[in-house]
Amino acid sequence: MRQGFVLRQYRKVYRFDNWMRRHFTFTGHLVVAFMIAAAVFGVNTKQSTTYQLFVFLLALLVFALLNSTFNRLKVTLTRQLPRYGMVGEPLRYSVTLANLTSRTYDRLALCEQLAETLPNSAQLKKFYQLHKQPWFKQGVSFRRWLRYLAYQRGGVIAETALPELAQTPLQVKISFIPTRRGTITFADSYLAKPDLLGLFRRLIELKARQSCLVLPKHYPVKPLALAGKRKYQAGGVSLANSVGNSSEFMSLRDYQRGDPLNSIHWKSFARHGKLIVKEYQDEYFVRRALLLDTFVGDAAAEQFEAAVSVAASIAVNERQNEALLDLMFVGLQTYCFTAGRGVDQIPHLQEILAAVQSSEEDSFARLQLAVLARVGLCSSLVCVLMHWDEARQDFIKQLAAHDLPVAVFLLHDGSLSRQQCANKPEHFYLLDYHHLSEQLAGL
Repeated sequence: MRQGFVLRQYRKVYRFDNWMRRHFTFTGHLVVAFMIAAAVFGVNTKQSTTYQLFVFLLALLVFALLNSTFNRLKVTLTRQLPRYGMVGEPLRYSVTLANLTSRTYDRLALCEQLAETLPNSAQLKKFYQLHKQPWFKQGVSFRRWLRYLAYQRGGVIAETALPELAQTPLQVKISFIPTRRGTITFADSYLAKPDLLGLFRRLIELKARQSCLVLPKHYPVKPLALAGKRKYQAGGVSLANSVGNSSEFMSLRDYQRGDPLNSIHWKSFARHGKLIVKEYQDEYFVRRALLLDTFVGDAAAEQFEAAVSVAASIAVNERQNEALLDLMFVGLQTYCFTAGRGVDQIPHLQEILAAVQSSEEDSFARLQLAVLARVGLCSSLVCVLMHWDEARQDFIKQLAAHDLPVAVFLLHDGSLSRQQCANKPEHFYLLDYHHLSEQLAGL
């Protein structure tokens, strides 16, 4: 009950603070601050004349508020977004504004914003459980957490000052740096038009909700020297992207006793009047599995994001290889996505990694079962892990027992050393996620 009340009050304060920052200019904030101070010191009108300053400043604000209501600007907004963005890299796009009136306007500012989600009661309860502090310190921490959640909406887009807006459409270039992967939503924009005194701004809402997919951050990774052998793939490459047992088409031949009926080429039968079947061949080729352990446990959220970035960087590096790449991880279920050799495109794997989320504690056991079921198809495996416990060490031993080359990328918070990691495979890379770029470049 108390937590719900606190949540409602913080939401009100947060929204009021946003309203003040958007509507009042810097000069307007100064006027409001001096007006409040004059009201406090001018309570006793017999001993002080400060109340006169309060009345004067209040009259200025009332005039500014009334003047802002006469701004009849009508504008439409069109936003041209790129297909993808990337965490930590500038996302550049353009906005076209069309003035629907016959007047020319100046002193305008475009306020682009990303949609944000305030915490719910369940998140608040979890926060209190993690921060068992006195109520004052708890309140300060919660306000910081609110700002963090607002920041997690995907980035901060700076306000853009506009030149004169006449009848000719105005195109504006905007850029910002995305702070998280996944889908970010552009909320309705606002066009700010200040009053004559420059104290208060009227915000004209421009309906233009759109979304853009932000991919995980990529790092340069040297090609992995894993001596993977070509493996027999029942059904050929086409099987990797379909359900069933279809093989690679090779040629047509006459029907022979015992041929399956589903291999009959009916167009040739209609043309020649005899049964002709499609002949297939199975293939041998290199197939690499990329395993992403999605169980976070006591690891930091930043560590999980670093693990996703490492997996994305390895997938991009595989683009140059003539091999299939199986991306495997556990979410609500165990997933396996295949790309390479014309089956699918590597950018599709990047889209999948942009949306991957952390999983429950038993997720690694499910991932292990899925990998061992496909181990006969794999030429080599790359594992991106955040823990090096007995379960994961035993899993690497099982893979080594199948004579499979294995590379392990272990993300840690700086508290581990190679000497502390037992049962390491030959290709073992210990990465401090605080210095990920430097360490990956030095592999």
